Amino acid sequence: MGLRNYACRLGMPNMQKFLLAAMAVAAIALFAPMSEVEGQSNNEPAVAPAPRTVNLTTEQRFIIKEIVLKDLNVPKARAGAPESIGDPVPSSVELHDMTPELARKVPEAKSHQFYVTADAIVLVSRSDRAITRT
Repeated sequence: MGLRNYACRLGMPNMQKFLLAAMAVAAIALFAPMSEVEGQSNNEPAVAPAPRTVNLTTEQRFIIKEIVLKDLNVPKARAGAPESIGDPVPSSVELHDMTPELARKVPEAKSHQFYVTADAIVLVSRSDRAITRT
Protein backbone atom coordinates (compact mmCIF):
# COMPACT_ATOMS: atom_id res chain seq x y z
CA MET A 1 0.00 0.00 0.00
CA GLY A 2 1.39 3.41 -0.97
CA LEU A 3 2.03 6.36 1.33
CA ARG A 4 -0.94 8.29 -0.14
CA ASN A 5 -3.35 5.40 0.41
CA TYR A 6 -2.06 4.95 3.97
CA ALA A 7 -2.62 8.65 4.74
CA CYS A 8 -6.10 8.58 3.21
CA ARG A 9 -7.13 5.54 5.25
CA LEU A 10 -6.06 7.32 8.42
CA GLY A 11 -8.21 10.32 7.41
CA MET A 12 -5.30 12.78 7.48
CA PRO A 13 -5.75 16.30 6.12
CA ASN A 14 -3.72 17.30 3.03
CA MET A 15 -1.07 19.23 5.00
CA GLN A 16 -0.33 16.22 7.17
CA LYS A 17 -0.15 14.04 4.05
CA PHE A 18 2.34 16.47 2.54
CA LEU A 19 4.50 16.53 5.69
CA LEU A 20 4.48 12.74 5.92
CA ALA A 21 5.59 12.46 2.27
CA ALA A 22 8.27 15.13 2.76
CA MET A 23 9.66 13.33 5.81
CA ALA A 24 9.80 10.05 3.88
CA VAL A 25 11.72 11.69 1.01
CA ALA A 26 14.11 13.41 3.46
CA ALA A 27 14.79 10.13 5.25
CA ILE A 28 15.61 8.41 1.96
CA ALA A 29 17.85 11.29 0.90
CA LEU A 30 19.73 11.26 4.22
CA PHE A 31 20.35 7.54 4.47
CA ALA A 32 21.03 6.64 0.82
CA PRO A 33 24.43 8.42 0.60
CA MET A 34 25.58 6.81 3.88
CA SER A 35 25.24 3.32 2.44
CA GLU A 36 27.36 4.35 -0.58
CA VAL A 37 30.13 5.68 1.68
CA GLU A 38 30.05 2.52 3.79
CA GLY A 39 30.40 0.38 0.68
CA GLN A 40 33.40 2.40 -0.52
CA SER A 41 35.18 2.29 2.84
CA ASN A 42 35.31 -1.49 2.70
CA ASN A 43 36.86 -1.58 -0.76
CA GLU A 44 39.81 0.80 -0.51
CA PRO A 45 41.46 2.97 2.14
CA ALA A 46 40.68 6.68 2.21
CA VAL A 47 44.36 7.54 2.54
CA ALA A 48 47.19 5.54 1.03
CA PRO A 49 49.45 4.04 3.68
CA ALA A 50 52.79 5.75 4.15
CA PRO A 51 55.77 3.89 2.78
CA ARG A 52 57.41 1.75 5.43
CA THR A 53 60.89 2.86 6.31
CA VAL A 54 63.36 2.32 9.09
CA ASN A 55 64.53 5.56 10.64
CA LEU A 56 68.17 5.20 11.58
CA THR A 57 70.56 7.75 13.01
CA THR A 58 73.86 8.46 11.32
CA GLU A 59 75.58 6.49 14.07
CA GLN A 60 73.32 3.45 13.54
CA ARG A 61 73.96 3.51 9.79
CA PHE A 62 77.70 3.68 10.50
CA ILE A 63 77.46 0.67 12.86
CA ILE A 64 75.64 -1.39 10.23
CA LYS A 65 78.17 -0.39 7.57
CA GLU A 66 81.14 -1.24 9.80
CA ILE A 67 79.81 -4.65 10.83
CA VAL A 68 78.49 -5.72 7.43
CA LEU A 69 81.39 -4.50 5.28
CA LYS A 70 84.29 -5.19 7.63
CA ASP A 71 83.26 -8.13 9.81
CA LEU A 72 80.88 -10.15 7.60
CA ASN A 73 81.87 -11.77 4.36
CA VAL A 74 78.62 -11.07 2.51
CA PRO A 75 78.62 -11.42 -1.28
CA LYS A 76 77.33 -8.43 -3.27
CA ALA A 77 74.06 -8.68 -5.16
CA ARG A 78 74.19 -8.64 -8.93
CA ALA A 79 74.22 -5.30 -10.71
CA GLY A 80 70.72 -3.97 -11.25
CA ALA A 81 69.33 -5.08 -7.89
CA PRO A 82 66.74 -2.53 -6.72
CA GLU A 83 67.83 0.16 -4.25
CA SER A 84 64.81 2.48 -3.95
CA ILE A 85 62.67 2.50 -0.79
CA GLY A 86 59.40 0.67 -1.36
CA ASP A 87 60.66 -1.37 -4.33
CA PRO A 88 60.09 -5.12 -4.11
CA VAL A 89 63.22 -7.26 -4.06
CA PRO A 90 63.11 -10.18 -6.51
CA SER A 91 63.59 -13.69 -5.17
CA SER A 92 66.81 -13.94 -7.20
CA VAL A 93 68.47 -11.52 -4.73
CA GLU A 94 69.83 -13.39 -1.70
CA LEU A 95 68.81 -11.76 1.59
CA HIS A 96 70.86 -12.08 4.78
CA ASP A 97 69.62 -12.06 8.38
CA MET A 98 70.80 -9.48 10.87
CA THR A 99 73.46 -10.89 13.16
CA PRO A 100 72.83 -10.91 16.92
CA GLU A 101 75.43 -8.14 17.29
CA LEU A 102 73.63 -5.95 14.72
CA ALA A 103 70.28 -6.65 16.37
CA ARG A 104 71.69 -5.64 19.75
CA LYS A 105 73.38 -2.46 18.52
CA VAL A 106 70.62 -1.37 16.09
CA PRO A 107 67.33 -2.79 17.45
CA GLU A 108 65.26 -0.84 14.88
CA ALA A 109 66.70 -3.07 12.15
CA LYS A 110 66.65 -6.44 13.92
CA SER A 111 63.46 -7.67 12.24
CA HIS A 112 64.80 -6.88 8.76
CA GLN A 113 67.06 -8.64 6.33
CA PHE A 114 69.67 -7.04 4.09
CA TYR A 115 71.76 -7.37 0.96
CA VAL A 116 74.79 -5.49 -0.26
CA THR A 117 75.19 -3.74 -3.61
CA ALA A 118 78.23 -1.97 -5.02
CA ASP A 119 76.93 1.30 -3.51
CA ALA A 120 74.81 0.47 -0.47
CA ILE A 121 73.62 -1.87 2.25
CA VAL A 122 69.92 -2.33 1.58
CA LEU A 123 67.49 -3.18 4.41
CA VAL A 124 64.47 -5.25 3.42
CA SER A 125 61.19 -6.03 5.19
CA ARG A 126 60.83 -9.75 5.95
CA SER A 127 57.08 -9.75 5.42
CA ASP A 128 56.92 -8.49 1.84
CA ARG A 129 60.54 -8.22 0.63
CA ALA A 130 60.15 -4.46 0.13
CA ILE A 131 63.11 -2.12 0.60
CA THR A 132 62.86 -0.07 3.79
CA ARG A 133 66.25 1.68 3.89
CA THR A 134 69.35 2.02 1.73
